[in-house]
Amino acid sequence: QMIAVVTSALVTQIVCARWFAVPLVWLSTLNTSLSVLLLLHSQSALWLAIVALLSIASKFVLRWDNRHMFNPSAFGIVAGLLLTNEVWAAPGQWGHGLWLFLLLAGSGLVIRLGWQVMLTSISFLLTYAALLFLKAAWLGDPWTIPQHQLQNGALLLFSFFMLSDPKTTPVHPLGRVIFGMAVALLAVWMQFRLYLPNAFLYALVILTPGIIFLNRCLNYPAFEWSTSITKQEKVL
Repeated sequence: QMIAVVTSALVTQIVCARWFAVPLVWLSTLNTSLSVLLLLHSQSALWLAIVALLSIASKFVLRWDNRHMFNPSAFGIVAGLLLTNEVWAAPGQWGHGLWLFLLLAGSGLVIRLGWQVMLTSISFLLTYAALLFLKAAWLGDPWTIPQHQLQNGALLLFSFFMLSDPKTTPVHPLGRVIFGMAVALLAVWMQFRLYLPNAFLYALVILTPGIIFLNRCLNYPAFEWSTSITKQEKVL
């Protein structure tokens, strides 16, 4: 399955890069492959390869304002979940043993990239946590329940390593806060009203087109990886 996903993603990246005459970006391709392998399961390597293909292809086909609209792995995973019953996402597959490690890794990412770049992740997690605790208070449940719900490896993987992608989030810091809060609100509603176990993935894909509106309303320079990293290195 690992070979199928990585090969499918790399071949799709090469073909699309040549077709659209753009430079190859290997790191992004490998990152998308890793996200698919970590969050999606299937008995069929073929379906996982198809999901990887859809993820990479979405970067070249679904574009707006000279940038890809959807987070590639989120789009591919949700497309796979909607297309077939042969794939499934297991949000609790990592249990609660790795949550502290992922929390520390995510915190390191905030320090490395800067809190402004990670505002979408921060606002999502704070809003999501607040809603879980408010729900527990409303129902009279002990706070150990929302604490347990937050100690979820897949939730932290989604928050820090998928939702944090600055190329598929609003460019303005305020827009990132609004978007992160909106994803959390929709995710909680879909999780507890529609009983969808993968609600945060669906919420991200559903709300992503709204980024166009936020970018138009809140004009701000687009994020560039090279510029951001250079600034961070100068500070260090």
